[in-house]
Amino acid sequence: MTTHVTLEDALSNVDLLEELPLPDQQPCIEPPPSSIMYQANFDTNFEDRNAFVTGIARYIEQATVHSSMNEMLEEGHEYAVMLYTWRSCSRAIPQVKCNEQPNRVEIYEKTVEVLEPEVTKLMKFMYFQRKAIERFCSEVKRLCHAERRKDFVSEAYLLTLGKFINMFAVLDELKNMKCSVKNDHSAYKRAAQFLRKMADPQSIQESQNLSMFLANHNRITQCLHQQLEVIPGYEELLADIVNICVDYYENKMYLTPSEKHMLLKVMGFGLYLMDGNVSNIYKLDAKKRINLSKIDKFFKQLQVVPLFGDMQIELARYIKTSAHYEENKSKWTCTQSSISPQYNICEQMVQIRDDHIRFISELARYSNSEVVTGSGLDSQKSDEEYRELFDLALRGLQLLSKWSAHVMEVYSWKLVHPTDKFCNKDCPGTAEEYERATRYNYTSEEKFAFVEVIAMIKGLQVLMGRMESVFNQAIRNTIYAALQDFAQVTLREPLRQAVRKKKNVLISVLQAIRKTICDWEGGREPPNDPCLRGEKDPKGGFDIKVPRRAVGPSSTQACQWSPRALFHPTGGTQGRRGCRSLLYMVRTMLESLIADKSGSKKTLRSSLDGPIVLAIEDFHKQSFFFTHLLNISEALQQCCDLSQLWFREFFLELTMGRRIQFPIEMSMPWILTDHILETKEPSMMEYVLYPLDLYNDSAYYALTKFKKQFLYDEIEAEVNLCFDQFVYKLADQIFAYYKAMAGSVLLDKRFRAECKNYGVIIPYPPSNRYETLLKQRHVQLTPGEQWPPKPLSSRPKLRPTSLHRDCCSAVGFFSQMESGEQAGMLCTQRGADRYLHVTWSPSWDRHAAWAIAVNQFLPLRTREHCHMPLLGSWSPCQQLGGCVRGSRLCDRNGSDQVVHTCKVCVRPQQLRFSLGQELEWLLEINRLTHRLLCKHMTLDSFDAMFREANHNVSAPYGRITLHVFWELNFDFLPNYCYNGSTNRFVRTAIPFTQEPQRDKPANVQPYYLYGSKPLNIAYSHIYSSYRNFVGPPHFKTICRLLGYQGIAVVMEELLKIVKSLLQGTILQYVKTLIEVMPKICRLPRHEYGSPGILEFFHHQLKDIIEYAELKTDVFQSLREVGNAILFCLLIEQALSQEEVCDLLHAAPFQNILPRVYIKEGERLEVRMKRLEAKYAPLHLVPLIERLGTPQQIAIAREGDLLTKERLCCGLSMFEVILTRIRSYLQDPIWRGPPPTNGVMHVDECVEFHRLWSAMQFVYCIPVGTNEFTAEQCFGDGLNWAGCSIIVLLGQQRRFDLFDFCYHLLKVQRQDGKDEIIKNVPLKKMADRIRKYQILNNEVFAILNKYMKSVETDSSTVEHVRCFQPPIHQSLATTC
Repeated sequence: MTTHVTLEDALSNVDLLEELPLPDQQPCIEPPPSSIMYQANFDTNFEDRNAFVTGIARYIEQATVHSSMNEMLEEGHEYAVMLYTWRSCSRAIPQVKCNEQPNRVEIYEKTVEVLEPEVTKLMKFMYFQRKAIERFCSEVKRLCHAERRKDFVSEAYLLTLGKFINMFAVLDELKNMKCSVKNDHSAYKRAAQFLRKMADPQSIQESQNLSMFLANHNRITQCLHQQLEVIPGYEELLADIVNICVDYYENKMYLTPSEKHMLLKVMGFGLYLMDGNVSNIYKLDAKKRINLSKIDKFFKQLQVVPLFGDMQIELARYIKTSAHYEENKSKWTCTQSSISPQYNICEQMVQIRDDHIRFISELARYSNSEVVTGSGLDSQKSDEEYRELFDLALRGLQLLSKWSAHVMEVYSWKLVHPTDKFCNKDCPGTAEEYERATRYNYTSEEKFAFVEVIAMIKGLQVLMGRMESVFNQAIRNTIYAALQDFAQVTLREPLRQAVRKKKNVLISVLQAIRKTICDWEGGREPPNDPCLRGEKDPKGGFDIKVPRRAVGPSSTQACQWSPRALFHPTGGTQGRRGCRSLLYMVRTMLESLIADKSGSKKTLRSSLDGPIVLAIEDFHKQSFFFTHLLNISEALQQCCDLSQLWFREFFLELTMGRRIQFPIEMSMPWILTDHILETKEPSMMEYVLYPLDLYNDSAYYALTKFKKQFLYDEIEAEVNLCFDQFVYKLADQIFAYYKAMAGSVLLDKRFRAECKNYGVIIPYPPSNRYETLLKQRHVQLTPGEQWPPKPLSSRPKLRPTSLHRDCCSAVGFFSQMESGEQAGMLCTQRGADRYLHVTWSPSWDRHAAWAIAVNQFLPLRTREHCHMPLLGSWSPCQQLGGCVRGSRLCDRNGSDQVVHTCKVCVRPQQLRFSLGQELEWLLEINRLTHRLLCKHMTLDSFDAMFREANHNVSAPYGRITLHVFWELNFDFLPNYCYNGSTNRFVRTAIPFTQEPQRDKPANVQPYYLYGSKPLNIAYSHIYSSYRNFVGPPHFKTICRLLGYQGIAVVMEELLKIVKSLLQGTILQYVKTLIEVMPKICRLPRHEYGSPGILEFFHHQLKDIIEYAELKTDVFQSLREVGNAILFCLLIEQALSQEEVCDLLHAAPFQNILPRVYIKEGERLEVRMKRLEAKYAPLHLVPLIERLGTPQQIAIAREGDLLTKERLCCGLSMFEVILTRIRSYLQDPIWRGPPPTNGVMHVDECVEFHRLWSAMQFVYCIPVGTNEFTAEQCFGDGLNWAGCSIIVLLGQQRRFDLFDFCYHLLKVQRQDGKDEIIKNVPLKKMADRIRKYQILNNEVFAILNKYMKSVETDSSTVEHVRCFQPPIHQSLATTC
């Protein structure tokens, strides 16, 4: 069943929405963020004039004339828009190249089809200008009649004629400017003539007239001038029009910037029309008919004003082109080339700031009481309080208009006076004219001044918009009270005197005013009022109760005011009907009372007393702004409109088709926004959103005033591009700021102090106001925006974006977008402004920082799969009416930025294995950056982002793990030498493998590393001490970076490498070397002496010594095995230290307490229980078991178990490694054949330890002066490999007993000889043997420590084998 709702109920339901709380604590640093903007327009254009039957008849007739003239002005504006927004169609149409072209007929037909509607518009425009000139001249002729010259002409009528003059000036300049109009008409004419479309004489004549009309410059002005000069006394009427404009301009009787500039243009064009063959403005000036010196002063102060869009006019041009200028040029100062101080916006900023602060302070006082406390609409105020709010609203609109006009005037001046390469060194000689007028024509100070003024305008617009309902009530109350008090009280005395003196004309005017305005208390005028009879009031006075209502007059009424019909007690729409008409009637009738002309010998002014005249003049002046204030919403929008800062049709026309549209670098909104971002000025950062609102103004103007969809589409496309750039640059800046802050915080304080002592200051990042920006949750930008934006050819290479739009419902009308896509409805005057909610989700450079942090250390082969997006996906952001979810936009983007930075940190080209410290610290800086950003943004957890950057989300191992193994395999194992004394690895002096190929590191921004250039240099110096070696600090870092899973992967891969070496390369070499070893090599007796033993071994091992590949490939392979074993050992040691630290940190939370010191007589159990009770609240597992959920309890127990069961608690990873390596030594060549004696091989060289003895003999031989030792080439890894194999084969004791070198060392220590045998210095060789003996013993001790635990664990039973004691040969025979 359908429910019927009355209008009153619907309105009351809407009023209830005001009570709906919409909490939004974001700082107000954006223009009015209204999703839908509506403006009710009750202007009837005097259609209600006949309702004011009590008014003077001739003024009602004037209202009729006004109505028709206003319609013509609106039509003229439509033609002005048509000309201004005209884009050449003929350029897009293919041209006929020759008469023999086969398809020329088809081309001409299509040309006519396309251009005929446009030419029809031009024809109508020509007819319109004729009709407008005729209408204007007929009005001038009527008013210049000898009898009418004596009669009163209202100011409103003169201003309407002035608007006509302005319309003629604008239309003529637009016609002169648009060459594309002439080109299109010429193309159409050629095609039509070819096709014989214009066969009849009338069509040919019309076409010829149109051609002449378009071809002749200033045709409209010339026709107007010619027709005016035949009217006698026309200069007198034009003088009145100019004078009224001078008076209005001087007394600031205008509100919007367009009204101000219209007055100046009418002055200039009016003087041009007056100065001709018939009249001379200088003679009129001499007769005091006009005041040229005052006009000259105005034109000197304001030399250039906007004409239409981006077209400007120099006011002095009207003077220079007038007929009698040359002989009177000395009287003008405005025509001299000098810059007015008005255009120096920087000097005006002091006054503008002062006015802004003063007004904002006063507005805040009212706002707090009217809006914040909620006392605005409910409380009844006195007339004085309403008057204060009325004056406050008017002053606010005047300030906004003044600032907007100032911005537009400076902009106009700059467009007329573009810079060049001589005035601006940054301006290239090839710069376009529009580029010289915008991009290079402003200094940094001027750009900041522009931004600040725009921010003041938009900010004040927000504040006044919030108080609009309060202002509306105050305005209606004040206007109602002013009109009623004036009509019912002030006019009583002049009416009394007029009745008494029988001034019938005056009585009729006064009565008409009272009947039009008065809203009597009882519904009708008191019949016993003494003033109606011309009598004095009684001694007690005549009590007149003037009612108070919150309603406004109708428009024909402050021209005439019908009591109950036009004043509605509710203040609803009935009370505003016809506001313009009422005000016109009342003001016109009042003006007739105080005018110097009345149509008779004696004016009505002379019949009124001086105080009454002053009162009427004062009311007449005050009521001028009533019409604007009654429609404060529209007035506020017009006073803050800066849309013309974007339009550039005039300059596009100058390019003659070379430009379809200018790039964003030449667009004023982006120039101002980009300047803030580039300079990073902290005081301006909060204003960065205000210049973007210029796109809102432009889009609104394109849709509602120009009504051109293509202009709106161009604005939308530019907004898409600019907003991409804006978010990209802002994201970079915010991330760079917090990255530099994190780097500065983590920089060692002592290092900073030492640098300062040496005169090197490492600065902290300058503070900036990004916090305010990051608190934004919505940004108003143009309607009809699409996210993600459509691709543009000029779009920079940014990361793919996914901006989802959130469109609010809109009420109103406008055309559907292309291909059925709804553009969102335009609600009367502001298109369905979508409200994109912005959640600053910095998915930006967080990923970038991660990318760089991880990327620095990844090899090429792993980097190939690393994607580094620059910008993340955004949540909806709204521009041109769309809403931007600011926080999500930055949050998402910020996450990407951190991950990207982490990827960049692991750059494969730069990281050698020794740079792990830098990687870890880069990640720590990123971690702190993430924490700082999380204060203002909603980000993913740092660990999750690190896993994403490390490609460790779903893969079992990450990029860092892969890179560690890559470095181990290709660089660390084959190219590093271990030094047991320093416990470090260093790069070998002679590499035996090819150096790994690393690309040249990519150039990245400083903030992707440590935050800034000074910080990068500082950290580079700090970590330079870690770069030339690999030691315990690096292994600890690797443990922290890889974790258990990564370490397990690396160990497993290392074991594969060791297995391939032991069962491949090394095994083959062992088999070969065993073959060249002597079959039997007994240890010589001591009696031979050390020289003899050395010579014996040298001879026995000659084949081994001379084996070519021994000191290269064999030792290199063994070095790789030894380095792998050492790596595993050092990793376990580092991991054990890390685990011990973790256990110590976790101990209080696991109820693991250290044994306390007890004094004599104390019991340990008592002290321990007391200590356990003290730390019981920290014991997590019982606490969670008591308070947590089952899932939390399970997680806590598992975490507690994993924390306790660490490797350092009795488990050994190195034992497993050794056991696995032992399993690779199963080939018989390692142990040799079974001994013939059944016990062991003594002199036979068939076991590995004998081969190792021979190898050790080789590298113990001292080298020459310029040769490298085995230590320099292979390090201790060579010995670790040999000793490890010996221990794993169980041959350590036999090695110690039968080693060649050890035997030589024993004998040399006894005889102490030092000779050179076979070019081998005996003493030096003995010293080297001793050094290696010590090293071997250390290695054996370490390995046996692990191997014994393995053997002990494997079996608790010790197996003993008994051998028969050896029998001497002499005894054996006897036995």
